[in-house]
Amino acid sequence: MTHIRKITNTLAAVALACLTMTTVACSDDDDNATPNPDQQEQEQALTLQDLVGSYTGTFDFTAEPSALNPAPQAQNDIAVSVEVTEEGAVHFAEFPAATLVTALLGEEAAGSLIPMLGTIIYDATIGTPTADATKLSADLTTPVLTLNLMGGIMKVEITIESPDQLTYTKEGGLTFTLKTTKATVNGEEMELVNTLTFDVKK
Repeated sequence: MTHIRKITNTLAAVALACLTMTTVACSDDDDNATPNPDQQEQEQALTLQDLVGSYTGTFDFTAEPSALNPAPQAQNDIAVSVEVTEEGAVHFAEFPAATLVTALLGEEAAGSLIPMLGTIIYDATIGTPTADATKLSADLTTPVLTLNLMGGIMKVEITIESPDQLTYTKEGGLTFTLKTTKATVNGEEMELVNTLTFDVKK
């Protein structure tokens, strides 16, 4: 009887050891399991493709005095819409050129010219970005903005820079700044320092 009890105890111990090993193996398998697809998506860095789409929002405008307009007026929360294209450009289907002309010439002089502007299209090219899963940043390349006023009698070329990087967040917010530095009117160069700070959302 004692012999049978010993055999039974031994079998029970072996069974318990096997059960413990099986539990540990399952736990190890769970640790090595493929991450949840949602978790993988959260950890993936944003790309320029994530920016593509239409945005609406506002911009703030500040200006420094110039030879033609010694007392320019700041403006805030001006409505604006932009698009980020598949080609990687911030596209203005209607650039707020009237704001710049008013800053350059003053409100009274610009009043008769603004209706002649028509629709001004402008594109700024997005550079190589740096990004993580929540935020993307990139430089902007900004070409000269050319305006033809009075049926082409007055040609204005405005030099534009982008002093800060464009930023985009995974929530769909896009912010960037454009700064004008000078204007050439019929070949005559003059200082024109204006800052346009854009805050738009997809």
